[in-house]
Amino acid sequence: MHYRLLLRATVVLVLGATIFDDSRAADLDTIPVIDCHVHLWDTNRPEMTWPRKEHVKLYRPFLPQTHAPICQANGVTGVVVVLSGQALVDNQWNLDVTANRSQLYRGVVGNLSKAIGTDEFKPLFSKLCRDKRYVGYRLSGRYQEGITDELIRDLRFTARMGRTVDFLIGGYSLDDVDTIAGRIPELKIIVDHLGGVQLDGGPHDPKWRQAFRKVARRPNVHCKLSALYGRFQKQPAPQDLDSYRPTIDLALQIFGSDRLIYGSDWPVTTLTGDYTSVINLTKAYFADKEPRLARKVFHDNAIRFYGIADHEAK
Repeated sequence: MHYRLLLRATVVLVLGATIFDDSRAADLDTIPVIDCHVHLWDTNRPEMTWPRKEHVKLYRPFLPQTHAPICQANGVTGVVVVLSGQALVDNQWNLDVTANRSQLYRGVVGNLSKAIGTDEFKPLFSKLCRDKRYVGYRLSGRYQEGITDELIRDLRFTARMGRTVDFLIGGYSLDDVDTIAGRIPELKIIVDHLGGVQLDGGPHDPKWRQAFRKVARRPNVHCKLSALYGRFQKQPAPQDLDSYRPTIDLALQIFGSDRLIYGSDWPVTTLTGDYTSVINLTKAYFADKEPRLARKVFHDNAIRFYGIADHEAK
């Protein structure tokens, strides 16, 4: 099925009786999508730390040769790879495994959770930054108590190097991110997966909602519209737009159109649905909005935030 027809059919299915404008479908279909949250791993590597063997449905290799054709089939022309675990050696592995497809895999977000705040950080980070595709790193695990002087030192160095920081909410809280963003306003920060919101219990937790609103007031903090299915602990997650619309509404309201960035969270998404289903679900949200908004979320904001090459630029 032609992709535009598939997108239209999906939107009609998700939105029910909503009248769908063919011109909007065409506009969405022509957006050169950049997916800013894709994981690659090889379970044959002993260094790999996540997923683990108990993650039965995910414990197999997911590599560029599998993912690249899926991108082509879904109109994805650029990808930012995010390191799935915290093994320091995997920072270089993610660069190496995507090097011969750099037109597609335009950026790598590593993980320096174990190094930041230590003497190991600066030399390792500086070496990784020799590759312009190393756009930044993620902090997912917490290996120090509080926000130490050493942590702030290394984050300031990150800002001077022009790199970014992804925060996976868990080891670090939204309040931690708010404090860091206030102390280092020149640091480009993004909170992954809609600030770690969990939707299994129905409406948003009021404490989470308050912290999410607070951190959004920091102009250097962005939000990743990623891992929609992962907002539900129980898998498979719902695939109807109404289950996610209030959360996306809130993110768009408080972060605005210039600080919201799309990411699929493939292959973790396969616990609920395939790559096409999650991108179509996200696009369905924008079907009744101005096309310029969708282009920002799916393309322009990624170029600006991560500083990656814009191969579609005229």
